[in-house]
Amino acid sequence: MSVPSSSSNKITDNKPGGTSPSPIEGIEGIPGPSSLEPMHSLLAQDEESEDYGEDGEEEEEDDSSEEESEISDTGIFCDAECEPDLESNNCSLSSSQPQSLTQRVHSPILHTCVPLDVVQPQRKRKSEIESSLPCKKLNPEDKSHSMIIKKLDDKSKHIRCVIPTKDNPPPEMSNWLLQFQRWSNAERMLAIDELIERCEPTQVRHMMQVIEPQFQRDFISLLPKELALSVLAFLEPRDLLRAAQTCRNWRFLADDNLLWKEKCRAAGIEDLKDLPPIKRKNGRNSGNCSSPWKQAYMRQHNIKMNWRTKPIRTPKVLKGHDDHVITCLQFSGNRIVSGSDDNTLKVWSAVTGKCLRTLVGHTGGVWSSQMSGTTVISGSTDRTLKVWNAETGQCIHTLYGHTSTVRCMHLHGNKVVSGSRDATLRVWQVDTGECLHVLVGHLAAVRCVQYDGKLVVSGAYDYMVKVWNPEREECLHTLQGHTNRVYSLQFDGVHVVSGSLDTSIRVWEVETGACRHTLMGHQSLTSGMELRNNILVSGNADSTVKVWDIVSGHCLQTLSGPNKHQSAVTCLQFNSHFVITSSDDGTVKLWDVKTGDFIRNLVALESGGSGGVVWRIRASDTKLVCAVGSRNGTEETKLLVLDFDVEVK
Repeated sequence: MSVPSSSSNKITDNKPGGTSPSPIEGIEGIPGPSSLEPMHSLLAQDEESEDYGEDGEEEEEDDSSEEESEISDTGIFCDAECEPDLESNNCSLSSSQPQSLTQRVHSPILHTCVPLDVVQPQRKRKSEIESSLPCKKLNPEDKSHSMIIKKLDDKSKHIRCVIPTKDNPPPEMSNWLLQFQRWSNAERMLAIDELIERCEPTQVRHMMQVIEPQFQRDFISLLPKELALSVLAFLEPRDLLRAAQTCRNWRFLADDNLLWKEKCRAAGIEDLKDLPPIKRKNGRNSGNCSSPWKQAYMRQHNIKMNWRTKPIRTPKVLKGHDDHVITCLQFSGNRIVSGSDDNTLKVWSAVTGKCLRTLVGHTGGVWSSQMSGTTVISGSTDRTLKVWNAETGQCIHTLYGHTSTVRCMHLHGNKVVSGSRDATLRVWQVDTGECLHVLVGHLAAVRCVQYDGKLVVSGAYDYMVKVWNPEREECLHTLQGHTNRVYSLQFDGVHVVSGSLDTSIRVWEVETGACRHTLMGHQSLTSGMELRNNILVSGNADSTVKVWDIVSGHCLQTLSGPNKHQSAVTCLQFNSHFVITSSDDGTVKLWDVKTGDFIRNLVALESGGSGGVVWRIRASDTKLVCAVGSRNGTEETKLLVLDFDVEVK
């Protein structure tokens, strides 16, 4: 039974009654049908074929019969079941019978010569081919059969040998690579782009497999240590900690002590003494880190996170001064000193919360104080200053001279400068109690004073700011410009910053006395200020806090918004990360100094808004001390000590 040819496979010749040559005829190594001599007159069906039953019908074959065909690189080899005519080059199929392309392809002899890339007909099962083109099996021992198979094997080997490899590249490749080397970088990049666009997905994937290992080298480990540390120095501390988890070599480099020393200095940690080892709850210290500077940095980072996000521990409550107002507050190390209008000062332990000493001796309310080490100095409405030993509670000296309330003072070294409502300032020797100098010139009460060891700067209710040489008792400059009382001062040796009831803040040059900037923005009395380098933070009775740059005169941030204080700001402190503010509304708030964002409330009195007040605050890196009370008896007078230190369980 012959295979019917479809209309799509039938090819007619232009000549009448003729057939067109095969599309593959004439290709070198692929003989066309016309070159094949007739084999036998007819290809008889094999009587002993196992693929046909007794009724002459084709039996079903299992899949294994399909595996009997051999597939080469260039064509499909059918089973050697066709007997060629050894004396003729033509096939034994009737030449008078036109053949379609499909018939030619499925012809046993021609089938072996058709490359896969030219014609790829769907493979038929052996039974289908035999039913359509019955052939007579060749004897494998026949010499002609062996010659045909050998010729096909030689042709297959020839085709295989031209497949390019690294050992056998195509000749054009060397020329192409030579041309590629001659090109500029831009030309090479363009050539690569064009090449990738023409690549198949499998070829692009091969490129990735070749290129990716080039970028997976540990270049840090290949560098000398000095160069590797120079590279790691550009990383942020958080990234350094991640790099240390990469491998042992990176951990060794990322733990370098000098590397972390630079990171600590950038974070404001100048001395390891500033940050003692982390405390354990059992009282022992933790100090197993290979880099002390890294340990210091990690400790500060953890402390910062305690301030910002960690749950606030229950504060220690230090009760004292009965229901009187706490007018002044000092905090240094583990010692807290509070002064009150009950005529006393109290010395507290910041660790245990116990009252260590009560300093009794003044006959009027205490309105100002200073502390250095174990020395405490207090000023009172009784017109005197007293020098105390905080360890023993003993009054060492009583300093007489002022004729009215001692309202302000500033301690520097072994000297203290006091300002009084008698409009004068006095310079005292602390260890002897001697009055060294009296500075006269203000026309009203002196409200604030600053002293750097060389110059004294004072602000008074006469709207004036004065710069003094205390040794000569001479007024160097009178800084005029405010139109109301001066309530607050800051002095860094170069700039004087004054805050007034006229709502303005002025920045002066101490050397010339010239006003550099007038900072406008507040709506009321500037009650407190703090200056660090060129950054000034001011708190105002209008319930806002502002961050300024005194060099440019610009306001950097205004700490307000929906979470702002609801009443006057009473006190503030700030460092390189946070601003802490207290208010008459009974709250203590934490702000981000760089962005001005509100972080959270550190203290919120239940009586806030109905009389509860936070009068004063003092903070260290790990603790916050708040003096709270009320003016109407709604809140008991006390100190709250909040601890943000790091503890290891």
